[in-house]
Amino acid sequence: MSFPVELITTDAEAALLLENAQHELRDLNVRETVLQAQGERTSESAADITADLTAQGAIITALTPVVSTLPAGSKARLNTEGDLRRATQRRDNLTASQQLRGAVAALLRALDLRQVQAQIAEVKTFIEEVTARRATL
Repeated sequence: MSFPVELITTDAEAALLLENAQHELRDLNVRETVLQAQGERTSESAADITADLTAQGAIITALTPVVSTLPAGSKARLNTEGDLRRATQRRDNLTASQQLRGAVAALLRALDLRQVQAQIAEVKTFIEEVTARRATL
Protein backbone atom coordinates (compact mmCIF):
# COMPACT_ATOMS: atom_id res chain seq x y z
CA MET A 1 0.00 0.00 0.00
CA SER A 2 1.47 3.30 -1.06
CA PHE A 3 1.67 6.41 1.05
CA PRO A 4 -0.67 9.22 -0.09
CA VAL A 5 2.21 11.27 -1.46
CA GLU A 6 -0.12 13.08 -3.87
CA LEU A 7 -1.01 15.23 -0.85
CA ILE A 8 2.43 16.83 -1.08
CA THR A 9 2.04 20.03 -3.11
CA THR A 10 5.30 21.91 -2.51
CA ASP A 11 8.99 21.20 -2.44
CA ALA A 12 9.11 22.62 1.10
CA GLU A 13 6.59 20.03 2.30
CA ALA A 14 8.59 17.25 0.69
CA ALA A 15 11.83 18.56 2.21
CA LEU A 16 10.27 18.71 5.68
CA LEU A 17 8.87 15.20 5.35
CA LEU A 18 12.22 13.85 4.20
CA GLU A 19 14.07 15.56 7.02
CA ASN A 20 11.69 14.10 9.59
CA ALA A 21 11.90 10.66 8.00
CA GLN A 22 15.71 10.77 8.01
CA HIS A 23 15.70 11.59 11.73
CA GLU A 24 13.29 8.74 12.37
CA LEU A 25 15.42 6.38 10.30
CA ARG A 26 18.56 7.39 12.19
CA ASP A 27 16.87 6.74 15.55
CA LEU A 28 15.51 3.39 14.38
CA ASN A 29 18.94 2.34 13.10
CA VAL A 30 20.44 3.10 16.51
CA ARG A 31 17.66 1.14 18.21
CA GLU A 32 18.25 -1.78 15.83
CA THR A 33 21.96 -1.83 16.69
CA VAL A 34 21.23 -1.75 20.42
CA LEU A 35 18.62 -4.48 20.18
CA GLN A 36 20.95 -6.68 18.13
CA ALA A 37 23.66 -6.38 20.78
CA GLN A 38 21.21 -6.98 23.61
CA GLY A 39 19.72 -9.95 21.79
CA GLU A 40 23.10 -11.57 21.31
CA ARG A 41 23.99 -11.11 24.96
CA THR A 42 20.59 -12.35 26.11
CA SER A 43 20.81 -15.46 23.92
CA GLU A 44 24.30 -16.24 25.19
CA SER A 45 23.18 -15.64 28.75
CA ALA A 46 20.13 -17.90 28.31
CA ALA A 47 22.37 -20.73 27.12
CA ASP A 48 24.79 -20.18 30.00
CA ILE A 49 21.97 -20.14 32.56
CA THR A 50 20.50 -23.36 31.16
CA ALA A 51 23.88 -25.11 31.34
CA ASP A 52 24.55 -23.82 34.87
CA LEU A 53 21.08 -24.88 36.04
CA THR A 54 21.75 -28.38 34.73
CA ALA A 55 25.06 -28.48 36.59
CA GLN A 56 23.54 -27.23 39.85
CA GLY A 57 20.75 -29.81 39.53
CA ALA A 58 23.32 -32.57 39.14
CA ILE A 59 25.24 -31.35 42.21
CA ILE A 60 22.05 -31.21 44.29
CA THR A 61 21.00 -34.67 43.11
CA ALA A 62 24.42 -36.09 43.98
CA LEU A 63 24.81 -34.42 47.39
CA THR A 64 21.28 -34.85 48.79
CA PRO A 65 21.51 -38.59 49.54
CA VAL A 66 25.09 -38.27 50.82
CA VAL A 67 24.22 -35.83 53.63
CA SER A 68 22.09 -38.34 55.54
CA THR A 69 24.83 -41.00 55.40
CA LEU A 70 27.42 -38.82 57.14
CA PRO A 71 27.73 -38.67 60.93
CA ALA A 72 25.83 -35.75 62.48
CA GLY A 73 28.09 -32.87 63.45
CA SER A 74 31.06 -34.22 61.51
CA LYS A 75 33.20 -31.90 59.48
CA ALA A 76 32.41 -33.91 56.33
CA ARG A 77 28.66 -33.56 56.93
CA LEU A 78 28.90 -29.83 57.67
CA ASN A 79 30.96 -29.27 54.51
CA THR A 80 28.58 -31.36 52.39
CA GLU A 81 25.55 -29.53 53.82
CA GLY A 82 27.24 -26.23 53.01
CA ASP A 83 27.96 -27.37 49.45
CA LEU A 84 24.34 -28.50 49.07
CA ARG A 85 23.03 -25.22 50.47
CA ARG A 86 25.24 -23.20 48.08
CA ALA A 87 24.17 -25.31 45.09
CA THR A 88 20.51 -24.89 46.05
CA GLN A 89 20.91 -21.12 46.44
CA ARG A 90 22.75 -20.89 43.13
CA ARG A 91 19.98 -22.86 41.40
CA ASP A 92 17.33 -20.60 42.96
CA ASN A 93 19.24 -17.46 41.87
CA LEU A 94 19.64 -18.80 38.34
CA THR A 95 15.95 -19.66 38.16
CA ALA A 96 15.07 -16.11 39.20
CA SER A 97 17.48 -14.57 36.69
CA GLN A 98 15.94 -16.55 33.84
CA GLN A 99 13.13 -13.99 33.75
CA LEU A 100 15.61 -11.22 32.91
CA ARG A 101 18.14 -13.12 30.84
CA GLY A 102 16.58 -16.46 29.94
CA ALA A 103 14.87 -17.84 26.87
CA VAL A 104 11.73 -15.70 27.30
CA ALA A 105 13.81 -12.53 27.49
CA ALA A 106 15.83 -13.59 24.43
CA LEU A 107 12.66 -14.16 22.40
CA LEU A 108 11.14 -10.85 23.49
CA ARG A 109 14.34 -9.07 22.40
CA ALA A 110 14.12 -10.86 19.05
CA LEU A 111 10.51 -9.69 18.69
CA ASP A 112 11.51 -6.10 19.47
CA LEU A 113 14.29 -6.30 16.89
CA ARG A 114 11.99 -7.63 14.17
CA GLN A 115 9.46 -4.88 14.89
CA VAL A 116 12.15 -2.20 14.55
CA GLN A 117 13.40 -3.79 11.33
CA ALA A 118 9.86 -3.65 9.92
CA GLN A 119 9.64 0.01 10.91
CA ILE A 120 12.96 0.71 9.17
CA ALA A 121 11.66 -0.89 5.97
CA GLU A 122 8.52 1.25 6.11
CA VAL A 123 10.45 4.47 6.70
CA LYS A 124 12.72 3.65 3.76
CA THR A 125 9.68 3.06 1.56
CA PHE A 126 8.25 6.38 2.76
CA ILE A 127 11.50 8.16 1.87
CA GLU A 128 11.54 6.59 -1.60
CA GLU A 129 7.94 7.56 -2.31
CA VAL A 130 8.32 11.12 -1.02
CA THR A 131 11.55 11.53 -2.98
CA ALA A 132 9.82 10.33 -6.14
CA ARG A 133 6.94 12.73 -5.56
CA ARG A 134 9.38 15.58 -4.89
CA ALA A 135 10.98 14.98 -8.25
CA THR A 136 7.64 15.68 -9.94
CA LEU A 137 7.04 19.00 -8.19
